[in-house]
Amino acid sequence: MQLLQHVVQAMDQNVYIYFDENSKEGVIIDPGDDAAQIIDIVEENGIKVKYILLTHGHSDHIGAIPEIKEKYDWPVAAHAWEVPVLEDEEANLSAMFRRDMSFTPDLLLQDGQELTVGGATIRVLHTPGHTIGGVCYDCPGDGIVFSGDTLFYGSVGRTDFPNPPVKNGIGYPTSENFDRLIRSIKEKLFVLPDNTIVYPGHGGQTRIGFEKQFNPFVKG
Repeated sequence: MQLLQHVVQAMDQNVYIYFDENSKEGVIIDPGDDAAQIIDIVEENGIKVKYILLTHGHSDHIGAIPEIKEKYDWPVAAHAWEVPVLEDEEANLSAMFRRDMSFTPDLLLQDGQELTVGGATIRVLHTPGHTIGGVCYDCPGDGIVFSGDTLFYGSVGRTDFPNPPVKNGIGYPTSENFDRLIRSIKEKLFVLPDNTIVYPGHGGQTRIGFEKQFNPFVKG
């Protein structure tokens, strides 16, 4: 598998394109903006996009989707609990940036679900806290994990954004965000091998072992 990265400068947001160099089948992870540039990377490398995978529904991670969808009908996948975030302009923060985006994903993911892309298996890890349906994507064959805004180099995602109201058993109160996030990191990410490379939604990469030892928000 091969990994390409595009950084959306406005928010220092990382877009990842992960694909099989033989079959060219791949995924786009968190296309936050710069749709034309993302499409160019895909086309120049002959990548056959199987899914657009979202780690969560905030506008800086989904901004390019409407423009991409005008040209390609690539299915957008997100955790089932993230639907209320994606469908609400306040919850997905697009209203804050006057972009007013709202859509329903094509594919609803569940914790532990495995997706096959080329020769790779991508495992869905539900890591609520930054958002209620936030996920990370574990790729054990390559020893990497895409952590979205759950875990950063020496830091963690913000937990002060409001959750949509709890409805039909989906969600939890905003007051529980931080505790949920730390639990998610400890139970879902810190159980991965220490040498697992973490590719976050913003900033540079890190490793699980380093974060277990030095991340001040989660240490201990």
